[in-house]
Amino acid sequence: MKYREYLISARRHNKACKVLQERIDLYDGQGINDESFKFLVLNLYYLSGYIVECSLKFKIYELFGYSINVDVNDPNECKKVGIDYRKDIRNHNLERLQELLDSKISGFTHKSTNISVDQLLVRWSPDVRYESIELKYSEIQDLYKHINSFMRKM
Repeated sequence: MKYREYLISARRHNKACKVLQERIDLYDGQGINDESFKFLVLNLYYLSGYIVECSLKFKIYELFGYSINVDVNDPNECKKVGIDYRKDIRNHNLERLQELLDSKISGFTHKSTNISVDQLLVRWSPDVRYESIELKYSEIQDLYKHINSFMRKM
């Protein structure tokens, strides 16, 4: 896998999220306690986190000057640019990825000034898909709007 594929994945997840949001909006306030509605909202949250993760990984590789023609886990290229693939990249921790990005550039953050959105970002992990958590659709909408704004920086 080449690092540009992270951005391609983020864009694909974004398209899926758009479809999820359109489907959720068909509920129009009716059936919001329905399990299908909750499932769609949870998946919108889950995929939104992956948009951020893939975007951060793409930007890290780009800013570190990683070759576009080399696999993301190539030991020689990683060493050359100062990335430890196993430690730095092969994780799903948005905070750790942001810290690595901050080491190269300031002011390029996935975080939000909206407290509820920022809390959703802090709580996100791939494991949310296995949890039965109550999410407010309005907060997930705000998260998704924030992520779309973040994606425009790519």
